[in-house]
Amino acid sequence: MRPLLVLTVSSAFIAGPLAYAKPPAHHRPKLMLVISVDQFGAGLFQRYAKDLPGGLGLLQKRGVVFTEAYHDHAYTETGPGHSVLLSGRFPSHTGIVENDWYDRASGHSVYCVDDAKVHPIGHPEKAGASPSRFIGTTLGDWLQAQVKGSRAFSMSGKDRAAVLMAGRKPTAVFWFEGASGFNTSTAYAEKQPQWLMAFDAGLHQRFLRDDWTWTSLGPWNGVARTAAWTLPGGQIVRNGLPRVVQGAGMPLDKDFAERFRRSPFFDQVTLEAARALVENEQVGRGPSTDLLTLSLSATDYIGHNYGTGGVEMWDQIHRLDLELGKFLAWLQKRVPDSWVVLSADHGGMDLPEGLQDEGLPAERLPEPRAWYATLNKNLQARLKVETDLVRVSSSPTQIYLDDAALKAAGMDREKILEALQSQLKTQPEVAAFATAETLEKFQESELGSPRDSSLTTLLGHSFRAGRSGDVLVVFKPLTTFYDPPYVANHGSPWDYDRRVPVIFMGPWPSKEITRPVRTVDIAPTLAEALGITPAEKVDGRALELEGPRMNPNAR
Repeated sequence: MRPLLVLTVSSAFIAGPLAYAKPPAHHRPKLMLVISVDQFGAGLFQRYAKDLPGGLGLLQKRGVVFTEAYHDHAYTETGPGHSVLLSGRFPSHTGIVENDWYDRASGHSVYCVDDAKVHPIGHPEKAGASPSRFIGTTLGDWLQAQVKGSRAFSMSGKDRAAVLMAGRKPTAVFWFEGASGFNTSTAYAEKQPQWLMAFDAGLHQRFLRDDWTWTSLGPWNGVARTAAWTLPGGQIVRNGLPRVVQGAGMPLDKDFAERFRRSPFFDQVTLEAARALVENEQVGRGPSTDLLTLSLSATDYIGHNYGTGGVEMWDQIHRLDLELGKFLAWLQKRVPDSWVVLSADHGGMDLPEGLQDEGLPAERLPEPRAWYATLNKNLQARLKVETDLVRVSSSPTQIYLDDAALKAAGMDREKILEALQSQLKTQPEVAAFATAETLEKFQESELGSPRDSSLTTLLGHSFRAGRSGDVLVVFKPLTTFYDPPYVANHGSPWDYDRRVPVIFMGPWPSKEITRPVRTVDIAPTLAEALGITPAEKVDGRALELEGPRMNPNAR
């Protein structure tokens, strides 16, 4: 079977995209490409992506590189992170407080982009994805409203990444849905475009026909590990390659989709789909500036399933570099007048067992349900009741009181909150917490360095009344819950989750900037460079890239 990942890259490819011509002053590009690499923390970038020959290496060499860029909110998940990147606003203002939260009105947990009023194309029986829960607008909305002829497109491995970067009224949005390929929802279109149907049909045949075996580019020279651990419940984790992702004749079932997502092939086909989108929709060849947002999701799934220190992550970053390099080289030939921005929705933590082997004080906590059970038991003992007073959810970071249970037990909310806070103070895994009442009174003082943001500030930037919990919790550094099948996680306010790359490549002189900045600064920076104005107040500020400023009157 033919290999699906090219292991070498020619010197001709390297030379091609390095020659980014500097556009004249007062010029908008034909294409603005914004790339998010899911779970690509700055530490991961520094450990594995230095001086690479492909796209990541190109961006480092030719871009304005901010080495100290931070998400300035507490709960660093995919939904909140992507809601920030092109809105310029904290999750407290986008409303995307986590990937999921408890909806008090319906009495159920809700997913950040689920919308029962729409459905995936071809699947009317399923709920679809839309920006209905997202509050406000993004760069694509501003661009289309203010620059005649501009369009906004989004392609991603995940629906929430595609939807939340695309904004409210994009031209088209697509994401991966498994063996059937890429799709969208009726929030954006009534049917799939012909080119996407053809692409998906071809991809499906490749899934059926080809050998998708993940082999190592290597050697990793001791930078990454091969090891094995047995986790609680008997789950075994092994670092090592090769891995069979899919073979001819194997069923294209849910297990296939999970194996595929946690392999470099996931990013490869997402970039192939993005290329088909650019070609068929003539992205970058319209009458004005087009925006393309691209979120690559494999790094996140690989981090969750194998950790960040194993050979899988080393290989993923090197393969991502080569695939992204090929894509940028192709794009530069097709749309020479293009600017590129790269960042990430969050970072990630290695699995605790691997960190412990390195001598670090990492800890794996029990499953969230077990943690909640213990919390409820302790509250019952404190208050001398037999009712569970706290709702059990998949996320211990947001604690919701069970209002119906409180009422039935005749319990006073203030008394329960007092007991809950007293209990949390006794638990060594808890670093900090804040009540909704405290965070409702949170007022932003002048923003200082994001490197030094207090936990109260970070929680304030993650809190939205009506969506967030009654008590918001921060767990101590280097702790993670047992969350099978995942072995490693993210979502904390600590630097390994908050700090991410931010790189701008375009008409600006390449340089490295060590001054701390925020990810909410990306959108206002691009707005200023494009000569447009955010539709609402943003939390970020335009960064000085030391290049030509756009004339706001140019159209």
